[in-house]
Amino acid sequence: MRLCFPNSTRPKKAAKHIGGELGLALSAAQNGLARACGYRDWHEFNRSFGADTPSALDQELEHHAFVERQSDLSLALGRELGVQDGDAQYALSAARLTGDRPLLLNDQIAIRLSCWRKSVLPVVGARRRGAMGKLKTRGRNGEPVILLDFGRPTQVISHQEVTTIADFEYVAPRTSLPLFLPMRLYLPYGYWTEPDGSEVFFSRDYKPLWRLRKDGSVERLEPWLWIKVKEEKHLWDDARTPWHSASLKRSLEERLAGWGLPALPILADALPLLIHETAHRLDDHSSME
Repeated sequence: MRLCFPNSTRPKKAAKHIGGELGLALSAAQNGLARACGYRDWHEFNRSFGADTPSALDQELEHHAFVERQSDLSLALGRELGVQDGDAQYALSAARLTGDRPLLLNDQIAIRLSCWRKSVLPVVGARRRGAMGKLKTRGRNGEPVILLDFGRPTQVISHQEVTTIADFEYVAPRTSLPLFLPMRLYLPYGYWTEPDGSEVFFSRDYKPLWRLRKDGSVERLEPWLWIKVKEEKHLWDDARTPWHSASLKRSLEERLAGWGLPALPILADALPLLIHETAHRLDDHSSME
């Protein structure tokens, strides 16, 4: 993939943003970005501006083409900079390198899933670890799940949990189902107020997701970060959950957008670990006091 630009405006601004977001020197961010865009280095990249027909902007692409380009770019940038592709995707999401398409949570989820399908979570056989299936149980009939182990018992990942079921409750559909990102890994359950007034949004498993400072700036938090809590508030309770209420899910997504958080937290990248490493759990409440 080689991306072409009419001038240096977007690449220079993007490199500065990516370097700042990932804690890299500007020269390292510039060269990594140049290689991710299909060039040998920043010098070759810089000489190419205006030489060829510019690549289409993000807002000009169909959704599938946009997702494919962003997932390819995220994987390439992560590889070239030596960072996780989830971190590269987050840095790119606000860099406006390839256009001004509105930043939407659902788009970012689609990009993340595409990255995984191209790397650590390829499509597998119907009853192999990582396969997509459905539940056939009272109250959850048809609910999508990701298979961990098939047998007696069978273990799966749903939107709400890693759970054990009987083997006959797992259905492998004839037509392959799309991979999904469990809501438990990115939707907020509540927020903690820190002594300085900052608010830290946390997941259902009490993992930090985001810090929203009083000045409006946002920090993407490591899920194992220890948080000093002054006050705790919840956005919903277990009587009405986002995986069973479409309206609650939509409300939480709208709140995230309103808070300036239409991207994915680091915790979202736990999905490949949950699938490949059965020792990992969601319910380790070790990140708060």
